[in-house]
Amino acid sequence: MKFMLAAILGILCSLECLSQSSTTTAIYDGKGNVIGGSFIRIPQGKPVTLTDSASGNIYSLDSAHIMVTAQDKTGKLLWKTDPWKDNKIAVYRTDRPVIVDFNIQNTNRDYGVPIGSKVLWIVYINTQFGFLDLATGKFTWLGQD
Repeated sequence: MKFMLAAILGILCSLECLSQSSTTTAIYDGKGNVIGGSFIRIPQGKPVTLTDSASGNIYSLDSAHIMVTAQDKTGKLLWKTDPWKDNKIAVYRTDRPVIVDFNIQNTNRDYGVPIGSKVLWIVYINTQFGFLDLATGKFTWLGQD
């Protein structure tokens, strides 16, 4: 039940973000490789940067949409991670998923962190999803659709 709620939350989070941006259509080939994308909030090819207004910390997604880094407001590196690879998440639908949604939000359920914790939500093109702890970069995998 907890897993199902996490999956539903991830999908709803993605849908909420979709309403705020343009989209394309996700199309997979017969081998699970992505050849197009409709839930893609941020198309691959350009880096994405988010700034936490409370701390001034900057969270960046590289242009390949694989590596996430955090820096404090002075530019000092806090952490760097490839959440999918570093956490040995199983292959699902595509051999190497990329991040298509990347945003700072508060948790509204108990995912092992206090409810209301500010985290960096991540959704991959293959619909695997979870969040990064803003302070440590520790990834919490919540499931896949």
